[in-house]
Amino acid sequence: MVGGSGPLEAYPGAVAGGLARVLGPALVGVYLHGSAALGDWSATHSDIDLLGVVARPLERRVKRVISARLNHPSLVSPARAGLELSLVTAAVAADPPRRPPFELHVSTGPSPQTHLGGPAAADPDLLLHFAVCRRAGVAVAGPDPVAVFAEPPRAWLLDRAAAELRWASRHGTFAYRVLTACRAWRYLEDDVLGSKLESGGWARARLTGGAESAPADPPAAVVALVDAAVAAQLGQAPMPGAAADLAAADRFVATVLERYREVPG
Repeated sequence: MVGGSGPLEAYPGAVAGGLARVLGPALVGVYLHGSAALGDWSATHSDIDLLGVVARPLERRVKRVISARLNHPSLVSPARAGLELSLVTAAVAADPPRRPPFELHVSTGPSPQTHLGGPAAADPDLLLHFAVCRRAGVAVAGPDPVAVFAEPPRAWLLDRAAAELRWASRHGTFAYRVLTACRAWRYLEDDVLGSKLESGGWARARLTGGAESAPADPPAAVVALVDAAVAAQLGQAPMPGAAADLAAADRFVATVLERYREVPG
C-alpha cells in the first residue's frame, strides 16, 4: 500500500478499487510511479502517475467503462495536474519490446484525454515507467513490482532519457528543462532514476565537488541554474521565463545531450 496518509494515499487506492470492480481477477496490479514514488510529489506541480497491469488484452467496451469511471466527479484527483494512468498486459510488463503496446491511457488533468490503445498503439515512454516501477514503484494493489516489471535494456532507457530531454527543450518550463537535464545526467553517470529535485541536489554536489564529468559551462553558472530551478519547482521563487533564462537552460540541456551522443551505441 501507499505509505503515509492523506489524499496521496487515498486516491491511488480508490483508483485501484475502481479498476478491480470493473476488471475483477483480470487486474494483476496497480503501481504508483513518477514523482509520488520518487519522493518529490506536489499537489500543485505534479500529476499522479499510475500503471495498471492486466492479465489479458481488454475489450474496447471495458476500456470505455474504465475511462468513464476514472473521469467521474466522484473520483477527483488531489493533484491539480490530474491522473496519468496506463494499462498494459502482464506479458508486456514482463518482456517489453522497444515500443511497448498499451491497452488504455487516461489523463484526467486540465485537458482530459483517453486513448483506447490496442496492439497497434505503442508508447516508448513506458520503458522508463517500467524501470522506475521496478526500482522504486509502490504496489497499490497486486504483487511486488519486481515480480511484474522487467528492466528494459539500458541502451533503450538512455534513448528515452535523451528523447525526454529533447522534448523538454521544446516544451518544458525553465525548471523542467534544468531538472530533467539533471535527472538524465545522473542516470548516465550513476544509473539512478531519481526525482527531479533529488537529481538537482546530486548535480549541485557534482558541480561544486569539481567532478570531471561536469558540463562544459562554468560550474558556478550551472549551479546557479540548478538553484533557480529548484527554487521555482518548490514554489519558493517565480519561474524564470525570460529568453535569456531559457537559453541558459537549453545550453545545459545541450551539454547533457552531447554526453549521451558520446555513449557507444
